[in-house]
Amino acid sequence: MIIEGEPTPASPAEARGWGDFAALALAGIACLMAGIALLLAHGRAAPAAEALLLAARPPIAREAALPLVGAELLLPHLARPAPFPRALALAQALAGGDLEVLRILASLGPAAAEGAPQARQLLEGFEAAADLALLAEMGLGADAGWLARRAAATMRLGASLGSAGTPVLAALELAGGHLARGEWLAAEQSLSGLSGAPAAALAPWRAGLARRLAADRAAAQLAALVLARSALPGEPALLAEAAR
Repeated sequence: MIIEGEPTPASPAEARGWGDFAALALAGIACLMAGIALLLAHGRAAPAAEALLLAARPPIAREAALPLVGAELLLPHLARPAPFPRALALAQALAGGDLEVLRILASLGPAAAEGAPQARQLLEGFEAAADLALLAEMGLGADAGWLARRAAATMRLGASLGSAGTPVLAALELAGGHLARGEWLAAEQSLSGLSGAPAAALAPWRAGLARRLAADRAAAQLAALVLARSALPGEPALLAEAAR
């Protein structure tokens, strides 16, 4: 007998259906959690390997660690175009008497004071700098006017299509090809033989390129130094053995 207002009891079949659904949902949640755990562990050494490495790694003395800390704090600034005088001063202070680190940091003075243009900025600025160099070769200044600038751009276009040109035009075309391939040092070397007014017109752009080259070189050297000093000798072999 069913009393009005009381819930109707579920049939055995319905109860089994809800039980199967709950079991399936729990199994799905377990699979999801296992997948997340695998993603978090991906790329890390096995726990046994990590424990072995931590036990074998000697602690780094405070005096030896400070230059590495300064280098790590400075590294993000080297890829940016903005000046970074305070970051460089802090890195130099933390370096103390570490001559190897100080030698690398010494090359960053101009980049820290004025900033180091990024690749995109250098590529965009080269077109205007090259036109100014051609105008200077023709005895004209930066205020020569729109028509003179168009003439310089047309000369550069003709050189890119294979027409004969002046030594300045040839050097600019060669540098432009290197820049398009990302060969920054080769581009700088192709412009190093210029002199007189064309060289003076290119000087600001070349100074920016020099600061970028110095920043990239210092970044590579500092990163390699930090890795070399903080790594345990024979660490790759130790990891491989512990992971077996």
